Amino acid sequence: MQHKNIAVLMTAIDTDDQSDILRGIEESAKFNGCNVAVFLWFTGAFEKEKHNLGEINIINLPDLNRFDGVLVVANAMHLEGNRKRIEALLKKLTCPIVTIGFKLNDYPSVQMDAYSGMKKLVEHIVEDHKMRRIHFVKGIEGNDDAEARYRAYLDVLAAHQIPIVPERISQGDFYITGAIVAAKEILKSTLPFPEAIVCANDTMAITICDILMDRGIRVPEDVLIVGYDCTVEGQVHKPKITSVRTCCKELGQNACRILLDILKGEEVSQETYLADELVLNESCGCQSISLIDEQEYRLGSVGKENDRRKMLHQMIMLEKHIIEGDTFEEWRDCLKEFIGAINPPEFYICVNEDFVENVFELGMMEQEDMSLEEKMAYSSEINVILAYQNGMFKNHSSFESKLAFDDLFHDTEGGKLYIFSPLHYLERNFGYFVLVDSSFAVGNQLYVSWLINMGNAIENIRKQSMLHNAMKRLDDMYIRDSLTGVYNRFGMERYFMELKKKCLMTNSSMQISFVDVDGLKKINDKCGHEEGDLIIKTAAKILQKKAGKSYVIRYGGDEFVIMGIAKSERDVEAYWEKVNEEIERYNTHHKKQADLSISYGYDVFKIDVNTFLEDCIRVTDKKMYIDKNRKKKQRQE
Repeated sequence: MQHKNIAVLMTAIDTDDQSDILRGIEESAKFNGCNVAVFLWFTGAFEKEKHNLGEINIINLPDLNRFDGVLVVANAMHLEGNRKRIEALLKKLTCPIVTIGFKLNDYPSVQMDAYSGMKKLVEHIVEDHKMRRIHFVKGIEGNDDAEARYRAYLDVLAAHQIPIVPERISQGDFYITGAIVAAKEILKSTLPFPEAIVCANDTMAITICDILMDRGIRVPEDVLIVGYDCTVEGQVHKPKITSVRTCCKELGQNACRILLDILKGEEVSQETYLADELVLNESCGCQSISLIDEQEYRLGSVGKENDRRKMLHQMIMLEKHIIEGDTFEEWRDCLKEFIGAINPPEFYICVNEDFVENVFELGMMEQEDMSLEEKMAYSSEINVILAYQNGMFKNHSSFESKLAFDDLFHDTEGGKLYIFSPLHYLERNFGYFVLVDSSFAVGNQLYVSWLINMGNAIENIRKQSMLHNAMKRLDDMYIRDSLTGVYNRFGMERYFMELKKKCLMTNSSMQISFVDVDGLKKINDKCGHEEGDLIIKTAAKILQKKAGKSYVIRYGGDEFVIMGIAKSERDVEAYWEKVNEEIERYNTHHKKQADLSISYGYDVFKIDVNTFLEDCIRVTDKKMYIDKNRKKKQRQE
């Protein structure tokens, strides 16, 4: 039986609840022999909109209709704009869809009963501990779970006729940053100090608890503090945090099961709710309930911390080496070293087809008329610039963007986990990463940092390249002739000194030729200066085309100098034979008002410290006039 391929849209697997959901999906999918492709983005409460656009753009990468079904994990999708983008995308799909953490349209959903869980928690504070001055720290504004938990707090207070005081409500964000702000508000408040602080999650509860205890405020003796999600960190904290245990892993498992049931043609419930469990602990003054082996946890934490430090050191060194590198090859070699260190089963870096040119070579500036869609678009052709499989780096490849997933999933037995993460800087899209069956991304905040640092490093390289090319263009304006594009006299002086130095070091000779375009005044008088300019540009083009490593200089008006290293006079003769052949072809095959004709003189000079350019030019100039007079005499005969 052919395995199924399931797409997952989700954010923030660096948090415990999100990573647990993904683990539940992965376990269920593997049990049923299904591949899972996760399209992952990270958006925090205080992220800039342009960064958010670059992150959420990953949902535009796949053709989701090529998958058998889609799971949408949106309980942490706090930005309204992202919600709308997801909804618009889902409307275009014909495959089955199941949402996790919220109800959307008519799609089947699996949700936590966040309202009832928080209701039990706040009722415990009010009824069992008889508290009335209760401060509430909200989660991310607009987040479904956060709003449900806040609504439960309001309803319990109303049911017990406890006045709702706006000053006792702080806007948190589920993160440490929001908790710090809330703690400052509590400490600065002129209201009587709260008897209890209810937080929308454990992270904020732990943070506020630590801040208050550092100020000498005892928990739970002076104030009760409770959280939500029942994280491992909360259960090993001193004091252990009273919380509500969510069933995030079960959410993922149930959602995957429901999706597979739909694919089998079975009837499923439109809404599935999983009950949360109240876990009483020390932070509210209740007897401690040990949910984990603390000693085992702390021993494991030591090992994880050592691994984290090693990884952090590798990331710092990677960033340092990337910034120091100037070329694409150096950048890729740095990445190889890092990927080899984390040694995932499979890892791919896929970039847009113009990535190397735009970032490393040209450092292209954004066009003023470039739309947001153009900045964010994935190219039709995708280049794999780094492929790592089973401890070995593989040959690079390219593929049509729409066929990417066919290639990845082809001939697999099923049960693989693919994580797709965006490679971008703000809204500018560079490509994406693919991690296969690797724990590096799941529940690892360093992965988020790594992604951000990679985007920043690439943008830094792009700007350096752009600056380098801008300086080069300015330099070219100084040393190049504006009409022909070959070097001018300033360029001639610079490169003569370089050639002279090279000749002295290698005991080589230098060839110098002096060239004059024949009859340019007559062409200008008869055909106009436009035709004369065309003749000069054509001469420069032909001279440059056959010059190889030699330098072509417009010496003035209709005169050119060619200089370079030559082993013998025969080398110079061969050059002029090629030039004369090219001129003859031009005069034969191109329609024009006037033919191109040149006179030239050359010599091969043995270079020493007393060799001067002016002396060499005088010698070759005289030889050029000999050639010109010879031609004039031939015409008269």
